[in-house]
Amino acid sequence: MSVETIYKVILYPFINESLASLKAMTNLTGTAGEAFMDNVDDFRFKGYAVCSEVTGNLDGVIMMHHYPETAISIGNSVCQSMFDETYAHQEMTDDLRNALAEWGNTIVGRSTDLHSRYSLEYGFSSPYFVEDLSEMDKFLKGVQEVVTVPITIEGVGRYYFNLLVRSVDYSEGGIKREESVSIENPHSKTLAKDSRILLVDDSAMIRKALTRFLAKLGYNNVVEADDGNGAVDLVKSDPPDFIFMDVVMDKLNGDKALAEIRHLGSDVPIVMLSSVTDQLLVKSCQAQGISGFIFKPIHTTNGTETIARYLKVAN
Repeated sequence: MSVETIYKVILYPFINESLASLKAMTNLTGTAGEAFMDNVDDFRFKGYAVCSEVTGNLDGVIMMHHYPETAISIGNSVCQSMFDETYAHQEMTDDLRNALAEWGNTIVGRSTDLHSRYSLEYGFSSPYFVEDLSEMDKFLKGVQEVVTVPITIEGVGRYYFNLLVRSVDYSEGGIKREESVSIENPHSKTLAKDSRILLVDDSAMIRKALTRFLAKLGYNNVVEADDGNGAVDLVKSDPPDFIFMDVVMDKLNGDKALAEIRHLGSDVPIVMLSSVTDQLLVKSCQAQGISGFIFKPIHTTNGTETIARYLKVAN
C-alpha cells in the first residue's frame, strides 16, 4: 500500500478542502507538503485536533491537528473574517473553539461529500474535537500505519493531516475536485424589514454572524434555535416569517425539521445552509419546498451580500 495511493484516495479531498476553506474563512494562504509515512511508535499528538472516524474499506481515523499556537492563530483569523473585528487571543477560548469547530465541520462536510460522489465505499463520522494530550493513546490503539501531510500557513506556522490506519482493503482510485453551486432563491419580492426571521444552527458562531449580516440589511427582528426541534416548536408556537436553517445539527437535522414543518402545513420560506453538498440531500430539500440552499462557508466579505440574495418571498 503506497503513500501515494492513500494520499490520493483518502487524504487529497480533505487537504484540498482545508486549503480552500482556509483561504475562504481566514484569508490565510496554505500549501501542502509531501505525504510521508510517520513512525507509529514516535507519533505524538500536538495539541488540538479535529477527528473523523473512517469506516468501510478502511478502518482508522483522519485527524487534522495543530500546535496550540497555530490553532489559536487560525481561530483568531476565522473570527476576524467572520465578524470583521480584530481578534488577538493568546490562549484558547470558547470563541476560538467554536471558530475552529466551524472550520473543521466545513472541511469534513465538503470532503466526505466528495468521497460519496465517487462511490469509494468509505464512511466518515461527524467530526469531533480533542485538546487533551492524555487522549492520544486511544487513537493509536491498533494503528498499523500513519500517513502525514504537513500544511504550512504563510506567516503563521503549520498544521497537519494524519490518517491513522488500523486496516485497509481497497483498490486505487482517482479523485478530482468538484465545485458546488448554491441553489438560488427563485423569488423576486424582498422580505419586509419588520419580518420575524428564525435562525437555526447548532453553531453559536454562525447564528451570531447571520444576525450581524441581517442587521446590516435592516433586519433586527431575529430569533434563534440551536437545533431542528427548537425550530419546529417555534413554528408551532410563534411562527416566523422566514427561516435560515442548517442541515447537520446535534439533535434533529435541518432536513428532518423541514419535513416536520411542512407536515404541520406551514409554507414559511426556508433557506437551508450546509457545508455538506450532497446533491441527493439538496434535491430532497427542494422537493419539500425550500427558498434556496446556501453552501458554507459564508463570512464577512460575502455574508451580507449572500444573505440579501435569499431574502425573497414571492414573485
